[in-house]
Amino acid sequence: MSIYQKNRPGKYFVAVCDILGFSDLVRDKKLCVVVEQHLAWFRKALNHSIHKGEFPDAVPPASDLNSHTHVGAAWFSDSVLLYSKEDTDDAVREVLTSVAWLIFETMMQGKTRIRAGIAYGEAFIDPENSLFVGQPIIDAHDLEKKQQWSGAALTKSAVDRLPEAVRSGKYADWWVIPYDVPLKKGATLATLAVNWNQGLHLPSSPLKWSKNSDLPSPNDWAAKRDICEKFVNTKIFHEKYCHACRPPGYGKNDKL
Repeated sequence: MSIYQKNRPGKYFVAVCDILGFSDLVRDKKLCVVVEQHLAWFRKALNHSIHKGEFPDAVPPASDLNSHTHVGAAWFSDSVLLYSKEDTDDAVREVLTSVAWLIFETMMQGKTRIRAGIAYGEAFIDPENSLFVGQPIIDAHDLEKKQQWSGAALTKSAVDRLPEAVRSGKYADWWVIPYDVPLKKGATLATLAVNWNQGLHLPSSPLKWSKNSDLPSPNDWAAKRDICEKFVNTKIFHEKYCHACRPPGYGKNDKL
């Protein structure tokens, strides 16, 4: 019996997550620092985002990532694939909350941030043989690359998979909200975004450009406009929906 016959395709809710700035990190840092500090911390955050509970003290083994009842994970270099292990609402919600926690934890840590696209459809997933193939994976990857922020957006297939009652964003345990997601070249996409702002943090620890500056300077904009745009778009979303950071009177049409 072939691998394909043994593991029939099924419907999966998938998130393709990209570690932003990973190429620059590898170029600028010693390999031991990348592996033993940045990626070691990221694996802890990824494990905690999937399993919740206590944040790991030690770097958990890779096998722990796939031990969740509802969520599977695969990681290669700067890309992480999260997927539902069965086509149920519980599994779909767990994928969303895992993405939300991963964005929140990397955002608050401030060194390693991610961006994700989320889709739904038929795929062939065989973790034992490291085979992950299907249109939703391609769609999620394409949407991830189009976004101009650190965050996560849902494709139409992913939105349609959610229970209709949760698409308004009123149910906190689904961690999604309608939003005009910023895309490259100033475009936007009206869809559902993962509302990672539900994670709690101190108002004294807002999302800042650097230790000494809330926003990029004119020199920053001149030197790295793309990164500045991503940061500002992320900060707008954060301050709009974070109860700890939202300034008084911050409204729908406010600008930074």
